[in-house]
Amino acid sequence: MKMNFNLDLKDLQKFLTISAIGRNAGSFFRKKVQFLILLIMFLSAVYLVFLWYAYIFNSQWNEARVNEYIQTKQSKSEAVFNRENFQKVIDESSARSAEFEKPLEVQEDIFRLNK
Repeated sequence: MKMNFNLDLKDLQKFLTISAIGRNAGSFFRKKVQFLILLIMFLSAVYLVFLWYAYIFNSQWNEARVNEYIQTKQSKSEAVFNRENFQKVIDESSARSAEFEKPLEVQEDIFRLNK
């Protein structure tokens, strides 16, 4: 079995043109697109599992950091009741309800043509 390793320059130029490289790359990606998509999805899933493991499952918090986290969460969750603002809202609500209960005044229609 004798193999011919002599390359002709014209054959080499035929394979190295931009359009030929583009055609070959396009046909390769068309044939392998499903495999490439699955590979990208698999690699991203592996990366996300690694992040989950590193930051959630295998997190290393010392007692000082845990206590600091608990303190910040407790201080942010406490609601401050401002009685003055509450009373202001109640007064505005009462004024609106009193305004709503008033009878309507009939005003003259300025767009009426005939009197």
